[in-house]
Amino acid sequence: MDKYQQLREVGTNGDNYDIGTEDVIHQLQKWDAEYGIELSDVEFDTVTVIFRNLPDDLTDLAVEIYEFCPDTIDQHFGCFAESIAIMDGFEQDLADNVKALIQDVDLTDDDYGFELLKRSLALNNAVTLWWD
Repeated sequence: MDKYQQLREVGTNGDNYDIGTEDVIHQLQKWDAEYGIELSDVEFDTVTVIFRNLPDDLTDLAVEIYEFCPDTIDQHFGCFAESIAIMDGFEQDLADNVKALIQDVDLTDDDYGFELLKRSLALNNAVTLWWD
């Protein structure tokens, strides 16, 4: 089966950003040609992209991911400071993988979400894209 067939079947899209299913597939095909990818967790508004090969400098890829799916930072990595503050308020411990991700990152810097996206790519070779 075509690796993109499941996206077509469920209609994975970012309609709130004027990104249709074929736009998602086109971007994923581009990344597949550049880095080699696998897909998982395919839903109507989300897909996890696992990269086989990543460049040493993840800046351009992170910019491309953000431009294609702003929620990766705007509703995820860029919200870590607030999430951590809430957890601290409830005296909850951070998971080890979160501690590793945020280690030495200045969470008061306006661009910390971008740095966390790059770090997550380096640590996990993957990113979950979603549009809501």
